[in-house]
This record gives sequence, C-alpha cells and structure tokens, in this order.
Amino acid sequence: MSNRQLSFFSEYELTKMISPAFSKKKNQAEWNLRVNRLGAVRADLSKDLQLSDEGCPTIQPYYGIPQHPLINFKEALAIESFEYWVHFFIDDVLFEQIWNPRYTARDIDILCRFKGIFTPDFTLDPRLSQWQEQFNIFRSRAIGQLVQKRGGIVIPTIGWSFRRSFDYCFCGLSEGGTVAISTNGVLNNFVSLRLFKEGMFELERRLRPEVIFIYGEKIELRTNARLIWHPNTQIVHLRKHDSQKRNKE
Repeated sequence: MSNRQLSFFSEYELTKMISPAFSKKKNQAEWNLRVNRLGAVRADLSKDLQLSDEGCPTIQPYYGIPQHPLINFKEALAIESFEYWVHFFIDDVLFEQIWNPRYTARDIDILCRFKGIFTPDFTLDPRLSQWQEQFNIFRSRAIGQLVQKRGGIVIPTIGWSFRRSFDYCFCGLSEGGTVAISTNGVLNNFVSLRLFKEGMFELERRLRPEVIFIYGEKIELRTNARLIWHPNTQIVHLRKHDSQKRNKE
C-alpha cells in the first residue's frame, strides 16, 4: 500500500486497522485512572526545566555509542552493579512510577549512577489523543533533562504514531548525535510498518542523527545514519524458552 493510499483512511480507520479492539471510551477511562493515580501535574519538576520555543524540555545531544550491556528500568532498580545502560523499552506500567512524586527524586538519583540511560519510552499510540501523546513526550524529555542536569549521560528515545505526531515527537531535540527508537510492535501489520517507515524518513529529515540505536526486530531501513541494532531481550528469552520446551516434547 502506498503512502497516498494510506492517506485515504481517517485516523480512526487506521487505528482500527492497527488495534482492532480499539475502544475510545475504555481508553479514556484507563487514562483517567492512570493520571489520578500517578499525578499528571508536576509543577515541582516543570518550574526548573529548560524549554524549547514549543514548550518542550530540551535534551543536549550525545555523540557516542553505548559500550556496556543494557538493562531495563525495572531490573535496574534491583541490581547492585551500575555497569549498564538503562532502557525503558518495556510496558509503561513497569516504569510509570518515575513520574510519581514519591519516587522521582530517588529513581533519578539511581539512574545517574549508571553508564547512561535512554529516555523513558512512554507510549505513543493511535488510541491516545494528541494531547496525551504530547504529555508523554513532555515527560520523557523532562526525565532526560533532569538526569543530564545531574551529570548523567542521556540518549533521547523517539517514537511516533500517526503523521500528526511528526509535529511534536521531535521537539526538544537538536540535530546530530545519537538517538534511540524501537521496532517493538512495528511488524504487527502493514499499517504499523508503513507509519514507522514514514516516521523514520521524518526523523532523518528533521534531526539528521549520526547514529540510530534500534531496539527490537530488524527490518529493512534506508538511512544515512549508522544503525546499531539490539534485540528485544525479553522476546529472545521467550523464544529460547519455547524452543527448549518443544525439544523436550
């Protein structure tokens, strides 16, 4: 399906293609519960942030490649060694606490001890409204900036959904340096794959990164940037477990 053909569909129709079980009412109710539980408004954090002209927290570019193994945020909180890069390519539920007033200061202090972090990969999803996506981007950039201010090394994680998100998913970032993305869920269907590749084109056009760190399944991509691939370790583990189970049978 060409880009032009995709444009024939409304955002709602594309959402149904990507997520057949889409329910706007149910999604809004879940979002309201999340906001009430964790606290969406963090004036204590926002007042000291450096913002772009669009009002998004800025992150200074990092020129380099992670030279240490990766560990996800949930595991990082329980480990004694800090010889890792911390990533958030896991379900939001497992790292939402970092925006909770009870845990933010402690978690950022822990993150700063590691070799580096990728900024939180808060969900950008067709089922979310535009303002929900913008809020998730704001949170991701804010946490990244707070870690940088404490002396931590940060690589910004970038995600997108519909084309509308191209207007704000790159905000707060400068050209060049290293950025991170994930292909988790991209191969679910042809619409997700097409939108992902459109976002890749926009990423290179707007930011011109030197290195793109990609977490997840390998797919064919055309880019001038150097690509560093890292498999989704959870999926690799599950596949290995299933293979061993079948061999025993």
